[in-house]
Amino acid sequence: MVGTHADITDRKMAEEALRKSEERFRLAAESASDLIFEWETKTGKLDWYGNLDRHLSRDRHKLPSTVDEWLEMIHPDDRAKLDKSGMSNLTATGPSVKEYRIKGTDGSWLQCTTRSSPVLDDSGKPLRWIGVCIDVTDIKKAEEERLNLERQIQHAQKLESLGVLAGGIAHDFNNLLLGILGNADLALSELSPVSPARESIASIETAAMRAAELTKQMLAYSGKGRFIISEIDLNEIIDEMTHLLDVSKAKNVVIKYNFTDNLPAIKADATQVRQVVMNLLTNASEAIGKKSGVVSISTGAMECDRSYLSETYLDDDLEEGVFAFIEVSDTGCGMDDDTKNRIFDPFFTTKFTGRGLGMAAILGIIRGHKGAIKIYSEPGRGTTVKVLFPALDHPARQEKTEDQDKKWRCEGTILMVDDEDAVLAVGKAMLRKIGMNVLTAEDGVKALELFREHSGEIACVVLDLTMPRMSGEETFRELRRIKSDVKVIMSSGYNEQDVVNRFAGKGLTGFIQKPYRREDLLKVLRKVMEDN
Repeated sequence: MVGTHADITDRKMAEEALRKSEERFRLAAESASDLIFEWETKTGKLDWYGNLDRHLSRDRHKLPSTVDEWLEMIHPDDRAKLDKSGMSNLTATGPSVKEYRIKGTDGSWLQCTTRSSPVLDDSGKPLRWIGVCIDVTDIKKAEEERLNLERQIQHAQKLESLGVLAGGIAHDFNNLLLGILGNADLALSELSPVSPARESIASIETAAMRAAELTKQMLAYSGKGRFIISEIDLNEIIDEMTHLLDVSKAKNVVIKYNFTDNLPAIKADATQVRQVVMNLLTNASEAIGKKSGVVSISTGAMECDRSYLSETYLDDDLEEGVFAFIEVSDTGCGMDDDTKNRIFDPFFTTKFTGRGLGMAAILGIIRGHKGAIKIYSEPGRGTTVKVLFPALDHPARQEKTEDQDKKWRCEGTILMVDDEDAVLAVGKAMLRKIGMNVLTAEDGVKALELFREHSGEIACVVLDLTMPRMSGEETFRELRRIKSDVKVIMSSGYNEQDVVNRFAGKGLTGFIQKPYRREDLLKVLRKVMEDN
């Protein structure tokens, strides 16, 4: 026998080392939380390792075995990011990173990042690709939530800053309006009933009251005021707005009014309802464009059952019953289904940049009033928007001005404290007309000096809440130290509930909200003087 004897120790050791290396790779791959793949460039075969159940399929035999099958699982919009290989192009010689969406086990789209590197042959061409497919869906979601939280914080800070600004503007604006409203009211009291100037001054008074309602909105936005809910008549609200609506529309648009008699009252904030009407009129006028057209504003009441309410916007389990409505129709361009579906999206607009909050604001107002919105529109045939409010079972009750308040007279001295000269001048003129002597102070420090000198003759103090040097609250405390039973009427542009709550149990005898008319001041003053 002839034979050879070779020492294969090194080869056996190398084979064992290779086996152990492959076993470690297999164990690492199978225990990995992400998908590991190996792609042979010549055959196109794909092998998969890792957490298969989580990513692609619970059945290993259903995994894509070729690149073409792999591409079928990728979102159509993302396939353009990948070449035929799905990892990198055939000539690449370095690592490749791709981001795309792939269909997961439950059919949802997973956000994935693929990191792969080629194994090169002697000529430098890739023989195969080895890489990892990382599911970054949760990471992306967490990142989006973080960004949303940051945006919310920034938005809250922005609103807080704007709120402080709005509150300051509203306070100063209310003082200016008091000068306008008060002087107009005094002028009307001096004019003859047949004077031709009465109508013009009455218009000034009405405009000032509307401006005062806008400042209430600003105060509500700043968190220093609340909307006032009362029983209102939709016919009366719109009738008072006719002049404002006429000047707000385009010149080529005609407005027609159709009011239903004996309309039931609704509980709402009059200012918010006016905003709804104004926004709808503006949208309707702009939808007509440059051609001649008609906008019809109608009111009415109707019985709404569950079937009808289910077809409206904001059907938040509204109760069936009678709803009063405002309907605004136009002969404009109309809307297609896509526009109607997005009409209430914030900042969505078919107009020029910077518009688009009108309908979103209307939606918020109607939601706050437990109402609903119904829209009818076709391209080229105009649009009709109907806003519905839950109706009461009776017409709106009209508040009557008590003539006795206008005729009421009182003797004594009033101390008026305010940092606005116009407010002091108007208030002094109002009070002198009922026979009272008036002392004025421009701040709390001056007010305390005057009160110490004339405490025996001062019957009441009308005190502004917001002043420099010494605030109304600080002045009120000092006045109470000087004379514990002093009668103080707090004056402010802020909401009565906010102010009264702040002074609960502290001996405040009255409150009057700026801007006010003479009859408002006399009513509060008479109540304070006669109740004490």
